[in-house]
Amino acid sequence: MAQVLRILIIDDDKIDAITFTRSIAQSGIIAEVDSVFSAKDGIEKIISLEYDLIFLDYMMPDTDGISFLKKIRDLDIETPVIFVTSQGDEKIASQAILSGASDYIPKTLLTPDGVSQSIRNAIKSHESLKLRKVTELALKVNSNRLLEAQKLAKIGSWEINLSNNEVYFSDEFFAIFEVENQKIASVDFFKSCFTDDEDLALFETNLKHVKTTKTEVQFHHSITSKKGTVKYIKQFIKCLNDDRDKPCKILGTIQDISEQKRTEAELIKAKELAEKAVVVKEQFLTNMSHEIRTPMNGIIGFAKILEGTKLDNSQKQSVEAIKKASQNLMFIINDILDFSKIEADKMTFEEVKFSLSKTVSSVIELLAQNAKEKKIKLLYDIDSKITDNLIGDPTKLSQILVNLLGNALKFTEKGFVELVVTEVQETASECKLKFSIIDTGIGIPSDKVNSIFESFNQASNETTRKYGGTGLGLTITRNLVELQGGKISVESAVSKGSEFSFSLVYKKAEKGITMSPQLTNKTIAPDFLKEVKILLVEDNELNQLLAIKVFEKWGKEIDVAENGKKAIEKIEKTAYDIILLDIQMPEMDGIELANYIRSNMGEKAGIPIIALTAHATVEEERKCLENGMNDYLSKPYDFDVLLNKLYLNLKVNKVNMTHSSVVQKEELTAEKLVDLKYLKEFSEGDETFIKEMITLFLENTPETMEIILKSNENNDLIILKEEIHKLKSSLSLLGMVKGSQCVDIIEKEIEINPLGQKRIEEVIKLNAICQLAIKELQVAIELYS
Repeated sequence: MAQVLRILIIDDDKIDAITFTRSIAQSGIIAEVDSVFSAKDGIEKIISLEYDLIFLDYMMPDTDGISFLKKIRDLDIETPVIFVTSQGDEKIASQAILSGASDYIPKTLLTPDGVSQSIRNAIKSHESLKLRKVTELALKVNSNRLLEAQKLAKIGSWEINLSNNEVYFSDEFFAIFEVENQKIASVDFFKSCFTDDEDLALFETNLKHVKTTKTEVQFHHSITSKKGTVKYIKQFIKCLNDDRDKPCKILGTIQDISEQKRTEAELIKAKELAEKAVVVKEQFLTNMSHEIRTPMNGIIGFAKILEGTKLDNSQKQSVEAIKKASQNLMFIINDILDFSKIEADKMTFEEVKFSLSKTVSSVIELLAQNAKEKKIKLLYDIDSKITDNLIGDPTKLSQILVNLLGNALKFTEKGFVELVVTEVQETASECKLKFSIIDTGIGIPSDKVNSIFESFNQASNETTRKYGGTGLGLTITRNLVELQGGKISVESAVSKGSEFSFSLVYKKAEKGITMSPQLTNKTIAPDFLKEVKILLVEDNELNQLLAIKVFEKWGKEIDVAENGKKAIEKIEKTAYDIILLDIQMPEMDGIELANYIRSNMGEKAGIPIIALTAHATVEEERKCLENGMNDYLSKPYDFDVLLNKLYLNLKVNKVNMTHSSVVQKEELTAEKLVDLKYLKEFSEGDETFIKEMITLFLENTPETMEIILKSNENNDLIILKEEIHKLKSSLSLLGMVKGSQCVDIIEKEIEINPLGQKRIEEVIKLNAICQLAIKELQVAIELYS
């Protein structure tokens, strides 16, 4: 089971606290999160409970982050702390780290990925620090033993008596410096062997330093031995004091670490080569995906179109054979891509609400036709005591079940395949479920059971020849289970059948959950396309023809442009409602074209764009959305999925147009003051969260602005600074650029000219902006009701 982190958020802004909590929940980190809104409450929480991690706001009403961190360290509380601030100031970052913080993150980077990375870095850094302290303690306790060990390890030592300048060098010292005539050894000889003048200067500086302090100095440098050999040296220096606490002797040790340096250089080189190999491999897989998926899109698409025409029995068999062969090839491609993600540690998991029964039913429904064709019973049973509404990753659960049930069907010629779901453990908030896939198939020999989960491995060569496959399916399945904290096992007997079992822990969701978007699969009639003007931008002639045929099937004609430049010409001449855009094209690719449309096409810049790409990776999807596209569809695509995406994107665009019209009618301002783009991206389109953020702003801002105006009028700069700071994150989250600019000016004026007229005027301007923004948001929130 994955470790559950206990995290404390200390931030005086409730909106920021909600944002932290949401980012942590969506980051893949399993955590219990507490929030407090002052330093005082934070100290009480930390003293009463043990936390694994603290998010600490840099600026709070009752203290600052540095002082707070010092206070908890004085209390011997070593919990790792991540500083959070609304401004990306390098000076603040360095202060935070020097004061003992584990990491530093601006509020603008509080995305799930940013928070996940920061948490992992902080935990890793803290573990390293604890390990270092344990090691240091052990070194201290065993100092006497280590002295003897140094003799055995042939570490050289030297001494300088400060009262008479006499020197002592050990035998191993002479061996390292390759000195045969020990009479020539002296401090001057020692200094003459330093290869680099800067190293020599550092040595002399350290000699002076240890005389004036009781610290021990460690440093590295190179020497050239008497025989001309260049060696790398690790050196320690310490000063001993006499009974009157006066420096009397400097002690030093030297160790030849030349071999270690060579090993380090080889490891660095090997690491660089490995990293290059990973990049080459990822690029190869991406290109392979594109090159295979592009023609496969045409093959699968035309097979579906042929299937809908009038065919004789022989033709139907041929079309069915094409479909099955295409599906098998796509399974192989997907297996290789999933295997690559797992190897590169890039597999991510969702934390969304889902229905267990609906997820299982959809998997059974997907495989029912295969079972029917083989005349095998496909059964399932879910214990009625299990909570149906859960939180986890339904997509990965479906993938695991499809792999295991699909395998069972593949290796079963008669009898049945059954999925049984039981509850093995339950708490108030979680349940541990066991999934068992039982079949009456060919079984697995006892000497092969332990190896079937290995990469590219199947029970026998005969299995591979007869049933096909990559040998990766079970490897991927095992990894998907284990990466979620579960474990998979198998019991099998040849000719009798097998039982694969795995257990996973899921959180319980509240009743009345909203289903995750992946589980909804409504079939929409194509009637809405009647008056819609569609442009397909695609360079592959096969895919052009396929798209034309698909839309003809829906009674719709579309325009086609074979590259980006021709697409621009068509867009300039025609008012398109939506664009289907291939990503990889000659002359101007899809990313370049999308950026050009968004930046240079005036009132047409907002045309909805759906990316069509053969690169079936998460990175490719993110890249498309970050570059101005509204949606993403991987080739080969399902016709119904394409129709759904057309419907949804045309509907969203219509709502946006209506919203724009309402704002204009209100005549609030010639310039839009709120841009919800960042909030929508941050929330991944979660309308409930968006509505919650807007509601909080509408509820809190009037009172906040009243306090700001009053403190501005009374020159109460402490309250003004606090309230302005609180408002800052909300303005950024809601894309209120003008408001954020005002806040920056006000904060600057408080520092450099606190009683100046400019500060007073900017506060009045900020109030006007917020009042207009409130009216905009009152209109916007209606869209989410």
